[in-house]
Amino acid sequence: MFKLKKIHKYAGVTSGIVLIILSISGFFLNHDNWKFLYTITLPNTVLPQTTIVKDTRLLNDYYVSKEDSSKKLFCGFRGVQIQENTNAPYKTTLDLPCYAMVTSKQNYFVATTEGIYISKNRGKTWNPFALEGNVITALSSDNDKILAVIDKKTLVLLNSHAKVESKTDVVLKKELLEHNISLGRLVRDVHYGRGLFDDGLSLLWNDISALWLILLAVTGYLLWYMIGKIRVKKSYKKPIGMLLKIHISSWVLVAVLPLVFLVITGIFLDHSKFFSSFLHKTKVSYKILPPVYSTLKEDIWSADIHNGVYRIGNRYGVYKSTDLKNWVLESKGFAYKMMHDKDIVYVSGMGASNRILRDNTQSILERSPHMFKSIYFESNKQLFFSSSSIDLKRPKYTDTTLYSFLLSLHDGTFFASWWVFINDIVSVLLLVLLYTGLRLWYRYTKRKFTLC
Repeated sequence: MFKLKKIHKYAGVTSGIVLIILSISGFFLNHDNWKFLYTITLPNTVLPQTTIVKDTRLLNDYYVSKEDSSKKLFCGFRGVQIQENTNAPYKTTLDLPCYAMVTSKQNYFVATTEGIYISKNRGKTWNPFALEGNVITALSSDNDKILAVIDKKTLVLLNSHAKVESKTDVVLKKELLEHNISLGRLVRDVHYGRGLFDDGLSLLWNDISALWLILLAVTGYLLWYMIGKIRVKKSYKKPIGMLLKIHISSWVLVAVLPLVFLVITGIFLDHSKFFSSFLHKTKVSYKILPPVYSTLKEDIWSADIHNGVYRIGNRYGVYKSTDLKNWVLESKGFAYKMMHDKDIVYVSGMGASNRILRDNTQSILERSPHMFKSIYFESNKQLFFSSSSIDLKRPKYTDTTLYSFLLSLHDGTFFASWWVFINDIVSVLLLVLLYTGLRLWYRYTKRKFTLC
């Protein structure tokens, strides 16, 4: 009993601070549609370059005016930025987190965390258009029709006057969801709070686990400090009893399993390059996948409307329909983004090939960046925009978002490139804490009932 307590104490004291950092940062990163994560910023002068560069990932779309190629727009989580001419700096014209941007005739539309916004003067000013108060995660337009996705779940068809013509939650037939996936896909989904259950329960479970871990670490440190001082300060006796009740509460059992999942998946993700081959080649049968994979009803990552055909993209691939009710699988592979130009539909893959869909056939899209976010044209040449595009003049900032700061804390790049190994050690110590903590909790509970 004494050795168990000692192991638990030293494991907790050693890893507690890092566990608090990982828990707090992970909790907020799970909710990347919260506006304050992008409006609260830190000056670049106090941040390492490894944190500053993470803001480049926050750009979600890039548009070059076909009428005047010197006019360019960026759309991202820091809002919409417009460049009036080649030599002019970018200026922000909308400060809402933005997921996508489309054009229809002379109007520009953006999908934001507070609905769809419209600009009738090529991005200079914006006004609410439709679905106010909703998080719009994907957007597509074709002639006078607009197809929007609310929070990766609900498909909404609107006309150019903002009238809702159809609103539906996509239901895919069971046989269309019987696909084996790579272990790498499952690891990422579980760690990011979308790999177990529907209706936000996976994310909620991760949130509860993170909050409990913060509480356990804080109460653990307080107990360690107060117990060490109790001989000097007898007044600590009462608060120690209160803190101990919280620290050994049976409610912590709810967090044990998801914390184990987070530790294991986190180690794999920390060393994704090393484990790449294993994670990619190892397949998980659909028969043993968690319940969320049998519906994927909150998994619409991309959408497209063109010539009366509707398409949605999820983890399994691209599904199409002509009535928004009956869906068929058109193309396999994670459809991260989707857009069309004339009669060609472009699909950007995540852990899958980029491809084009045309005339009921598909082909691999050669010489395109992985996970590209949009297509654009300059000098009559088709180009692809992605986070890795290095030849574009981007908006320049003197500060960095809270989101990117938290991300660099979570993956350790804020501290050093080798910090990932510190995270590994702390993850192992968390497993030790969970094991010793459960053993101590069981002994305490058993003794308590015996005395009763």
